[in-house]
Amino acid sequence: MTTTKEEEDIFEIVDYTTASDWERFIARIEEILSDWKLNGPETSNTEVDFTDGEWIERNEALEFGDRSYTISHFSLQVPESNSTVTTDNNPQMTTSVSIEKQAFVPPRAMADMMSRRNDFPSRSPYLSHWYGLREFLILSPKRNTDPIADESRANILLSSTAIAVSNVGCNVPIFIRVQHEWRNMFIGLCEGSGLRTHFNVCNLKNAPHQYRHLAGLLEIFKSKLGSHIPNDIVIMVAVRFTYVLRDFESTVSRQVLPRDETGMPILTNLPFGSIHDPVSGLHLSCTWPIFSEEVVTENDDCNDFDPLLSQQWAIGVTLLEELPVLLSDAVQEYLNLSTKRETIEQLLGKFQTADEIPNASMNMSDPIKRISDSRTQQYWTSISSSISNTTSRLRVNIFNPPLPPNVVEKTIEYLFNESATVERRRSIVNELPNDTERIRQLKSVPKDSFVYRVVVCFTAICSLPSINRLRSIAHLWFDIVQELRTCWETGKMIPGLESGSPNLSFSKFYQNLQMLNCCIEHRVRHENDSTTTTVDNPIEPDEDGDQFFECSSNISSSKSNLTELQPEGRLKPCGDLKLLNSNEILYVPVTQECPPATEDMLDEQTAILTSLGSGEDATLLRAKMQSRSLLSDMESFKAANPLGTIEDFVRWYSPRDWIETEEVDADGNIQKHYSLSPRMQLPDNLWVEVWQQARPIPVRRQKRLFDDGKEAEKILQKLSSLSPGEILEQLIPVLLHTVYDRIAKEIEEMEESNAIAFLETLNAKEVLIVKGREERKKKLQQDFIICLTSVEQYICRFKSFKEKLFSPDLNHKEKEEMIKVVTELHTRPEIPVKAAAHGRLGKRLASLFTKTKPTTNQANSDSTEVKNQFMTPAGKEYILRASIARPSNLRSRQSPQRMYCMLAQDEFRLCGAFSEDTTFF
Repeated sequence: MTTTKEEEDIFEIVDYTTASDWERFIARIEEILSDWKLNGPETSNTEVDFTDGEWIERNEALEFGDRSYTISHFSLQVPESNSTVTTDNNPQMTTSVSIEKQAFVPPRAMADMMSRRNDFPSRSPYLSHWYGLREFLILSPKRNTDPIADESRANILLSSTAIAVSNVGCNVPIFIRVQHEWRNMFIGLCEGSGLRTHFNVCNLKNAPHQYRHLAGLLEIFKSKLGSHIPNDIVIMVAVRFTYVLRDFESTVSRQVLPRDETGMPILTNLPFGSIHDPVSGLHLSCTWPIFSEEVVTENDDCNDFDPLLSQQWAIGVTLLEELPVLLSDAVQEYLNLSTKRETIEQLLGKFQTADEIPNASMNMSDPIKRISDSRTQQYWTSISSSISNTTSRLRVNIFNPPLPPNVVEKTIEYLFNESATVERRRSIVNELPNDTERIRQLKSVPKDSFVYRVVVCFTAICSLPSINRLRSIAHLWFDIVQELRTCWETGKMIPGLESGSPNLSFSKFYQNLQMLNCCIEHRVRHENDSTTTTVDNPIEPDEDGDQFFECSSNISSSKSNLTELQPEGRLKPCGDLKLLNSNEILYVPVTQECPPATEDMLDEQTAILTSLGSGEDATLLRAKMQSRSLLSDMESFKAANPLGTIEDFVRWYSPRDWIETEEVDADGNIQKHYSLSPRMQLPDNLWVEVWQQARPIPVRRQKRLFDDGKEAEKILQKLSSLSPGEILEQLIPVLLHTVYDRIAKEIEEMEESNAIAFLETLNAKEVLIVKGREERKKKLQQDFIICLTSVEQYICRFKSFKEKLFSPDLNHKEKEEMIKVVTELHTRPEIPVKAAAHGRLGKRLASLFTKTKPTTNQANSDSTEVKNQFMTPAGKEYILRASIARPSNLRSRQSPQRMYCMLAQDEFRLCGAFSEDTTFF
């Protein structure tokens, strides 16, 4: 019993000094507002243009009970130079009594609500667009799954924020996001200077019929102001109608993959552009900025808002967010395929002869046997001619060929067009210094050369849909190699290549084809020379397969024999020089050309010479390997100058090794002395050894220094053994070159000077890819694709704008103005139209947005007239303003009242901001 009594005496103690969740929530809001320095009054002594500023957002998290919220601060940052217009001199108030002229200064937000300077801003947050605010706060749930759906919760949050802003003296409007986020529903308030503004938003899917025009909206606005409205109150209205055009007649801006008359793809041009129109919509906004409600009428029976009479027009575009572009996609596919290593045989299958040869021994062993047969008396007997006679029987046997035969045939015809020959002295590299530098940086090839065209075809294949692109490239490349072999066999020069020796400033791939052309040229020349050879000196191959004219091996270098030899192979006299041991003229002999070499060949030779080591024997061996040309020249010299000596040869071949000195004898006469240089007098001098070995053989009977057959076959075998991926990888610098040229061509047609900067950016990224480290190339290539995509999209959009907005009869000045307009459309959501419907652009827009409507003539019911009518607006916006004393018409100060309305096909939104004087109420 005692225990029970003691328990009854214990009572609950509640500590009312402990802060509740609600109090902590309010305190947290106050703390945030103080940290953001929003705890002081904001005056409205300046106006700003919203288009000149940048919106800044900052966020803080806070808790209320078991729920999380986020408070966000939006503010417009405008350069000080653009905030110089004062409200005292600006008629921002559209009522008969200005708030600025009263004895108090309202919060800046209330002044912004009444300012017509930023009605219908083109780029601003929703609340700024609806209410004209330059600064505001939003309190919203942290998670979208926890919307503020009930009214009591919304009122608690609103009253809590009202207490917080009142405690810290914050004049910035604060809003509570209610309902789901996608609905953009808010309630809010703003307090300051004894005034309070309540913000409310109403959103419906469809507007009631009576409220779809200005007359009905005025009824709503007046009903919200109250029943005691003075008779002399003037409601000012601003209206904006927006017209949207989505169906365009022209399709020039839409690119399609080129095809011939039979519907087959054409592979001779780089793809460019997009198969979709980059402009999905063109919208025209017509604004009537300020008028009183009595000036115009809009109801079910009458509409005074004629867009052609509006003095403010603005144009904007709706662009496809993800615009696929052909060139960038093709380049991306090209780079992806360049990493593949499947061989041609793996992609196309084994190559078989077109006719089944019954003799199975007719294979590659036959050419080898023919090479080793020294009894053959034909000049064409070489590795290449032997193998070509067999390989000419080979044809591709492809099941389900990736490319149609006529497409391949036309492409081969395009590549091997003889009119594409590039002369070295007339090369584009020598004509255009900028191209010279770019080709040097990229290690590319001349424009429109053979290799350049090959890359264009490969890139075009990479843009074809619904095919195996790697197999298609393998198919085309195999036919190209077959055609190259045909050129070698028939002595036909490969078109589109500079003549002469390989140009080491171009790509190695291009150098190999130049070398093949050198082989063809040498072959044809020697074939022509062989037709003039006498029967006594037939051409025979040596055991290595090299061709030369057989000469007598018993030729002696004795003086008696030399005097009997008849000079051969003389080119011209060598100035006034005469032979030292006779009074005969020293002749310059006809010599063999220096063998052409590619960069790969020079690297290979360097590697071989380096691998010999650094000893004395290795040095001697290297010298002998490099003395083939010296031996040939010495034999030619001996044939042209039978009585010549090594001293005579040095005087012609290496004048710096022939030293002339003068001495004065005892009688005072000047005596001249001649001698070889010290290096020529060293023991075991290589030149002396070669001279002793050399026989007097003219160049036409010498063993050739350059074996065109071996070199040609080596190149053809190398080209045929490359996988398609390896070919694409080697040609990446040429790909970058072709892309640059195509973009440059498109930019030139744009006639926009600012677009030149795109080329500089592209070129810089291309150089980085070519010269960058191997481990970074993938990242550099991806950066290049991103840059190329943005440039190509810009050009596509520019061309689409130009096509839709340019009139055909523009003069030069008007064209420059229109180019400026089109350029601005890329960066601004909308731009003003100069002179509205009366300017050149306005007239063009009026023709686009006007639709033809047939009407029946009342006098003659059978006849119809055609009338041009502006299309129905896709959206209508209204702003209604008034300055009224509320809640008491006699005792309250005037306060700003504003209502924004937006009417669209599937949305009706009312945004009200109604103020009242709280000083005595």
